[in-house]
Amino acid sequence: MNISDNTDRPGADRRTNARLRGLFDTAYTMIEPFFDPDQGWAGHSLEHLAFRVLRENFPDLSGEEVHTIVVAAHRVYIEHNPGRSAHLRRPEEIRPPAP
Repeated sequence: MNISDNTDRPGADRRTNARLRGLFDTAYTMIEPFFDPDQGWAGHSLEHLAFRVLRENFPDLSGEEVHTIVVAAHRVYIEHNPGRSAHLRRPEEIRPPAP
């Protein structure tokens, strides 16, 4: 995976993996419901299912790439739904499930 950190340039776009960027919108649409508190089970989010859905729909992605998409989607969901994301772990707390 080719991700560089260009933090030395203010406003620089740090995302450099064009393949993942191209998949992100489709992947986000597939997994967004797993972050929704109304779709949870007994007050818990179903974000762990996001990993499974992505692996099933994009079998060519590595585990690291799946994890990257889930974390990015998680961040987008929190940003777009600040009042509906208190139940979610913070993105930096997300660990990929054991295979």
